[in-house]
Amino acid sequence: MTEHVKTALQSDPALKGFDIQVITLKGDVRLIGVLDSQAQIDETLRIARAAEGSHSIHDELMLKR
Repeated sequence: MTEHVKTALQSDPALKGFDIQVITLKGDVRLIGVLDSQAQIDETLRIARAAEGSHSIHDELMLKR
């Protein structure tokens, strides 16, 4: 599960270069990282929700200040 989400995030050109941690426990995915825009956070969440086998997404993503 973790690898599915990581691979999907790394293949998205808008998210390349960001350090987004993906931690999975029994299908629950936790995303941790700092991004430049709300649009990038929204895209990260969309990709994680679409990943095979994900049950719930815990958003711990923050905007860079």
